[in-house]
Amino acid sequence: MFEASTIFLNMNWWMDKLGMTGSRLQLYNACTLLFLYLSVRLIFGVYMSYHLFADLSANGSSMPIALRYFYRVANYSIILLSYYWFYLMIAAVRKRFAPSKAAKATKTE
Repeated sequence: MFEASTIFLNMNWWMDKLGMTGSRLQLYNACTLLFLYLSVRLIFGVYMSYHLFADLSANGSSMPIALRYFYRVANYSIILLSYYWFYLMIAAVRKRFAPSKAAKATKTE
């Protein structure tokens, strides 16, 4: 499930390589990518992580404590990275689809 957004990321890369940078299709693709990333990785991923840690707390007595803490640190790291990557993705979309300075100057004249 965490890789549901990957196909749209790959499509975005291909659109750049095919000279479709800034096209409407790429904008729609970017919106879909951001929506899937937010819903699957950030919302659903945090929800599932909560349940993982609840299960580990309830049934983790047979698991070494070092392994439980390793899972926690690794999972928190991935969640933090996911939020950071989402921030970078939004910044990239805003940069790519922001009106150019020339277009802004034309509108104000």
